[in-house]
Amino acid sequence: MELFRTLGVLLEPPSPDHQPLADLLDLGPVAPEAEHTELFLFQLYPYASVYLGAEGMLGGEARDRIAGFWRALSETPPAEPDHLAVMLALYAQLAEPAAGGEPQRRAQRAFLCEHLLSWLPVYLAKLDCLAPTYYRRWSRVLRQALAAEAGRLGHQERLSLHLRQAPALVDPRIGGSEGFLDSLLSPARSGLILVRDDLVRAARECELAPRAGERRFVLKALLSQEPAATLGWIARECDGWATRHREQAELLGPAAHHWAGRARATAALARELIEDGSP
Repeated sequence: MELFRTLGVLLEPPSPDHQPLADLLDLGPVAPEAEHTELFLFQLYPYASVYLGAEGMLGGEARDRIAGFWRALSETPPAEPDHLAVMLALYAQLAEPAAGGEPQRRAQRAFLCEHLLSWLPVYLAKLDCLAPTYYRRWSRVLRQALAAEAGRLGHQERLSLHLRQAPALVDPRIGGSEGFLDSLLSPARSGLILVRDDLVRAARECELAPRAGERRFVLKALLSQEPAATLGWIARECDGWATRHREQAELLGPAAHHWAGRARATAALARELIEDGSP
């Protein structure tokens, strides 16, 4: 399972050592550091907790659960157990031939289903929309590897604990606008991933003046300027995401129903708020 370890290495900041690995996978020339920085530091953070956690931010309970998996293996978790490169390296370790037998196979399947397939196909779908060619090829190889492992080990029938415990989207008429904003930016709750470039595009499509700042500030400004137009844009984005989730049902497994359902619910709430004239 060196493939997963290699893909994790290639997720790190580019170095000359990466080119021989990229050549093995037919990825082409390694992307320049500026492209890596733009994609993974400013747009699509490679941390599971951002996509699985109720907060939509680094750390929190989602990271703690992943760290708990390390402890269950009698190992000390690293400082960032939810970083995708670290997670791929751990999966490669679990997949190595060893004397672990059936318990090791169960651990491998549990990590794949609980901590990788629960969010990674969704992340890769967004990456494909944003990334330069090199990282789109990287995404394709990783998706194929995940599909092969899901076919070999099978999906767990039960939804990942991360997703089972993800709260629903906050209705601003009940939980207030601040809670609504926070939940919109939590993918496991809203069913969609919103990055910086999405909000720039939202401002352009809604004919609004774009604001500079972190995502929450920008989204709040858009909703304040033109709530109906911005909510309509969100609803359309969610329609697209619901379709993407359904199209990935074979790879996502039980998670596809969760992700598609959350996207549909967000779209429905956005349209209801427009009808009610609510922000």
